[in-house]
Amino acid sequence: MTTVALSVVLILVTFYCVSSTALFTLVAVTRKVVVNNNYKYVNVTSTANEIGPITNHSLDIGIQFLKEIRDVKGTVQYHLVLNKSVVPQAFVTRTVDVCHFLKRPTSDRLLNLVYVQYKKSGKLPERCPIPPEYYYIRNFRPSAIAVPGFLPENDFLLKEIFQTGINNKPLFTYQFYGSFVRKPIERNSVH
Repeated sequence: MTTVALSVVLILVTFYCVSSTALFTLVAVTRKVVVNNNYKYVNVTSTANEIGPITNHSLDIGIQFLKEIRDVKGTVQYHLVLNKSVVPQAFVTRTVDVCHFLKRPTSDRLLNLVYVQYKKSGKLPERCPIPPEYYYIRNFRPSAIAVPGFLPENDFLLKEIFQTGINNKPLFTYQFYGSFVRKPIERNSVH
């Protein structure tokens, strides 16, 4: 391991340890959602519910598969947004075989954090092939997901790209624009 790589790891561990003992937590809040569908395969809808404080905002997502889907690849990209412009190079990119992930959600710890919250809020496919049915997520609060403390408090774009088949035909793209904000931890929840 190079000295630079070791330094980066030490910095990230330090930020994680400092933020994990602090009296605040970093949470994601919704700003805007954009969905692009391939209506040959799927129709995805999304509604942002902006009622009350921003940390209580929620999302409703509907996913109507129009055909049986045998295999799905999913790519998640995290982009920083600086001065209202999306940084073209993704800060983090992760691609998974969704069918494998549905068999073993614990195979990817980071994605499983989100998946567990999605499952609490709705009905999702449990295996492949995915039958042509309606799936949904209701009242999903992005602020309910534990965000690593080393991420900066800033605006971001989380892009989810789903594809199928040998030629990676697009199914849909889900773009979640939001912000990471610090939320105080209630005193009675600190040990």
